[in-house]
Order: sequence, then structure tokens, then C-alpha cells
Amino acid sequence: MAYVREAPLDETNFPPFAQIKNAYGFIPNLFKAQTLRPDIIQANLALGNLILRQPGALSRKDKEYIFLVCSAANLSTYCVTAHCEIIKMLKLEGPEPEEIAVDFPSTNLPLVTKALLHFARKLTTEPTTITAADVDTLRTYGYTDEQILEAVLVVSWAKFANFNAFGLGTLPDFDTLKIRLYPKEPVQSAASAE
Repeated sequence: MAYVREAPLDETNFPPFAQIKNAYGFIPNLFKAQTLRPDIIQANLALGNLILRQPGALSRKDKEYIFLVCSAANLSTYCVTAHCEIIKMLKLEGPEPEEIAVDFPSTNLPLVTKALLHFARKLTTEPTTITAADVDTLRTYGYTDEQILEAVLVVSWAKFANFNAFGLGTLPDFDTLKIRLYPKEPVQSAASAE
């Protein structure tokens, strides 16, 4: 359930939902909340594919980690739980995604990955303080301009998705028991919230 009414779209009458359900086994609440504008859903899917899922300068793992860290910095329980599950579904090797979301500096991620995630978190939380020195720091870790551009686009995409989830009031599609982004956030699963 969302703050706005939903149109009667599902996998039987909206081909993009059939594709999503085929790929993931369900239709995410964030998309259901946007059914009044199917054209926007299609645009979201196309841009999300280009930024996150299509091969590019950054690996899919790096993109997912950026999205996860930015969503945690934005306190987006919806997107954090979704991308923790996506990382698990993709079987990406590394620390538990919940650990990355909550405290990536304490994980055993490589220093180059941590540098990228520090940049992404700073861009998310302190965008007006980003300078050429921040970008130069990424270059010292071996990141190319193409990779830096992709990192910025993933940060922007995470912010877009996070704010859609906030504004539309979407409930997480997955259990949030392992993730606490707010200091006093009550533990609540998606099933018990309905």
C-alpha cells in the first residue's frame, strides 16, 4: 500500500510487469505505487537498466554497493532492503550486504572499493562539498573518468529511487529485521506492516 492510489496494472495487462515478475518473481511495491503513470515506470526501468544493470565502466557489484551505501545514507529502508536482496540474488561475493549498508568502512572490502564508497556517501550526504580533490582522490586509486561518471550517475539514481520510495510511502518488499538505519527504528517486517 502506498500514499497514492494504484491503477489496476499487473503482469497480465502491463508487459513491463510481466518482465519484472519473470526476472524477480514479484512486482516491487515501488513500481506498484507508480501505476498511475505507466510511462514513468517504463522510463524508470529503461534508465535503471542503463545505469545499474548494463555492463559499463564499473562492475555490477560496485554499482550495487554504491546504491546500497547511498540508500543507507539517505535512510531509505525500502531501497536498502531491496538492494540487499538483489545482491544476494546475484550471488555477489563479499561481506553481507547489510554490513555494507550499515558500516562499510568496517568490512573487509578492498581499500579501492572503500574509497569509491566514501566518495559516493559524501556526494549523497554533502553534495555541495564535493571538489576536484575528491575526484582526484579516486584517480589515485586507479578509477578512470568513465568510472567516476558512472559512480555519480549511480548516486543520482539511488537518490531518485530513495525519494520516490519516501514520497510514495512504499513499504519494503522484504523483511527488514536485519537492518536498522534509524537509531530507534522499530523492527517491523513487510508482512506485519500490511
